[in-house]
Amino acid sequence: MPAQYDAIIVGGGHNGLTTAAYLGRSGLKTLVLERRDVLGGAAVSEHPWPGYTVSTLSYVLSLMPPEVIRELELHRHGLTLYPLAADYYVPFPDGSHLLLTKNPGQAKAEIGKFSRKDADAWPVFSEYLAAIARIVRPLLLMTPPAVGAKSPADLLELARFAWQLKGLDVKSTSDFVKVMTLSVAELLDEWFESSQVKAARCVSGAIGTYGGPYTPGTAYVLLHHYIGEVDGQMAEWAFVRGGTGAVSQAIAEDAREHGAEIRTGARVGRILVEDSRSVGVALVDGTELRSRAVVSNAHPKITFCELVDSSQLPSDFVRAIERYKSRSGTVKVNLALGELPRFDGLESEDSMTAARSFIQLCDSMEYLEHAFDDAKYGQPSAAPYSDGVIPTVVDDSLAPSGKQLMSCFTQYVPASWSQAPHRDELEAYADRVVDGYSRFAPNLKSAVEHRQVLGPYDMEQEYGLVGGNIMHGDLTLDQLFSWRPVAGYADYRTPIKNLYLCGSGTHPGGGISGINGRNASREILKDLKRRR
Repeated sequence: MPAQYDAIIVGGGHNGLTTAAYLGRSGLKTLVLERRDVLGGAAVSEHPWPGYTVSTLSYVLSLMPPEVIRELELHRHGLTLYPLAADYYVPFPDGSHLLLTKNPGQAKAEIGKFSRKDADAWPVFSEYLAAIARIVRPLLLMTPPAVGAKSPADLLELARFAWQLKGLDVKSTSDFVKVMTLSVAELLDEWFESSQVKAARCVSGAIGTYGGPYTPGTAYVLLHHYIGEVDGQMAEWAFVRGGTGAVSQAIAEDAREHGAEIRTGARVGRILVEDSRSVGVALVDGTELRSRAVVSNAHPKITFCELVDSSQLPSDFVRAIERYKSRSGTVKVNLALGELPRFDGLESEDSMTAARSFIQLCDSMEYLEHAFDDAKYGQPSAAPYSDGVIPTVVDDSLAPSGKQLMSCFTQYVPASWSQAPHRDELEAYADRVVDGYSRFAPNLKSAVEHRQVLGPYDMEQEYGLVGGNIMHGDLTLDQLFSWRPVAGYADYRTPIKNLYLCGSGTHPGGGISGINGRNASREILKDLKRRR
């Protein structure tokens, strides 16, 4: 049967849509198939209550590079960003707090309340991370080489990789290795003495990770969240007008403008393979669609354990996919509020700045480690960690007049909770999150009018996030760069010819970036051009 499309993309998450947009811009006839009735995957805006638009899972933007925004003309397609006013608002049990903005003088004064030494170290540490980020960032935009391979093409990619690291000297090499291997706690202990300052920084090393601040490798997670930028400002974060689903919609508009066909409510049952080549897909209703290439935006485990018969794959590849780690202790708690939270001890102006920042429920590295310890030993956190934001302070499109939304990305519950709903336990856990915030925002509890609680089971069953992992797999050293998702297949290709990956289970990992789709489309276009 002749191909009906040049490429069929399985999954309408933001990376699948990005792939479609780039392929469409190159003149390919592309079809996107999304099993849900709404596009976006984890970057989605939904309406759980009348009048509200909620970023159900992912909730802020930073990791999308200016290249993707510019090349896909996302601002022309409606993408509007509101940078956060501060990096962190961290209240402490004694009534003190840290409210840290990008203003160097303000940050120095805030940190100086706890440690003059740390106040001096803060900008030096920020530049330390920025220097490493400047080295790593170009690597995100390249296709990882197959380390150890001997073909001319692989050796050329290795040479390109080595060239990207030409700026490393002895010290910067040591810094790079430290950030890639240490725990975030070890890294922060080298730089700071104040427990309050370390509390503010450590959360970026553990968020979205099934590990605590003392888990090896979490220093890289801190760096991963530092690499992004908004309007040229590194390590900046922003709310998206209309919620994070507006990012996906803007990308979808560009894809449609360049000829892509996008279908929702179209669930793929299997990827068609003939003579070790993918030739299309079969929907669950039996419809078969043929294409020159199939691109899966689904999680690697879904792609290779559900959509492809394991007999069509090399046995060592199947074992590697089975061992691929995709764990999570994350619970997303979305709150509709009748009024804005009032923060104890803050003047009106500072309170509004705090409301436009990351509002942390974590007063020390030990607090965060104990929260993880509970989950590690089979119990939900008695005192959960939460990263909260209130997007309605800048975006009036999200809620009815006078109402507010608070989005809480929280941790931890046991990884095993991805296997069952645990509904009652999740509601009790969410109660503890609200109670934790109420200790310094006393009107919060009474302000809650609606509540949505999504645990790992919900994230896997409804959104295809295996294990509830929003990154499509752990961001550990053995699952990064040339080893994501599997050694030898980090170039977006798979053991099955004409079958590609483009989701967050590929390099460079998770976050709303579009980089995975941009990189994958580049490799797909190379291959399709060779076959003409």
